[in-house]
Amino acid sequence: MSYRSIAIFCCVFAVFAVLTHRSLAHLTRPPEAPEDPQRIVSLAPSITELLYALGLEDRVVGVTDYCVYPPRVADKPQVAGFSSINFEALLRVRPDLVLLPVDKIVSRVRLEQLGIPVMLLDTHSMHGFMDAVETFGRAAGRDEQAQALLTDMRMALDAAKTRAHGHPKPRVLFVVMHSNRGKGHTSEVNIIGRENFFSEMIEAAGGVNAYQGNLPFPLLSREAIIFLNPEVIIDITPPGMGANLEAMRRYWEGFSGVSAIAHDRLHIITDASATVPGPRFPQTLSLMSEAFHPAAPEEKR
Repeated sequence: MSYRSIAIFCCVFAVFAVLTHRSLAHLTRPPEAPEDPQRIVSLAPSITELLYALGLEDRVVGVTDYCVYPPRVADKPQVAGFSSINFEALLRVRPDLVLLPVDKIVSRVRLEQLGIPVMLLDTHSMHGFMDAVETFGRAAGRDEQAQALLTDMRMALDAAKTRAHGHPKPRVLFVVMHSNRGKGHTSEVNIIGRENFFSEMIEAAGGVNAYQGNLPFPLLSREAIIFLNPEVIIDITPPGMGANLEAMRRYWEGFSGVSAIAHDRLHIITDASATVPGPRFPQTLSLMSEAFHPAAPEEKR
């Protein structure tokens, strides 16, 4: 083979290699989110609430089975459950953007393989969520609405900080679910662990999580509750979960030796917003702040 032939071969091979690399990069590169998304699917209740709070209701084309607020969200197509996606239903609504919580990595990969742009939002920490409000609000052309939401959130944080100033931090047990052994008989409870949205709220309201282990949502026995001896108990029981409030109160009355019960500091919250780490968190933060640091009698006048 002549030198000229070798040179031509090398040039052709180089061009082929570059084109192949570009083609593979195009195939493996995640699809980019549009600058102004018009057909959005939300795969978390907190994200759905954010979309509505930003005035993007008309752009929402799909939600999960667990997205229930605001009530008119019931009219939207349901394309996913708690941890699974109905890909056929999702593709049917032709989204140009899917919004996911940051921990849904497997779902992200699958969606991107289908050519669907994905944006991850932090719904697992309070300050991470506030950053997500600002970032997505700007991306969706709703910066003014996002700033209004952030102002409400910052005011709630400042009010909680002011209320807690100068007061000791109570040990708080934050209960999110009762495990029943037989009808109406609680045997164990699930509580909020550390390093998550609600644990941050406990701290922001001037308390300290009574549980200092590493589990995100530990299941506690009666003995474990007595051992932790919380000074305040927050028990979240949103309507529609079939909870028997009287049975729940009787359950807690059996802990007369626990500080929270002995000093009448059990707070059962039935507001459904308290279970969603979304834009309504200032309401829950206010309830927690009042529970941790109740106003003195002279302040209530």
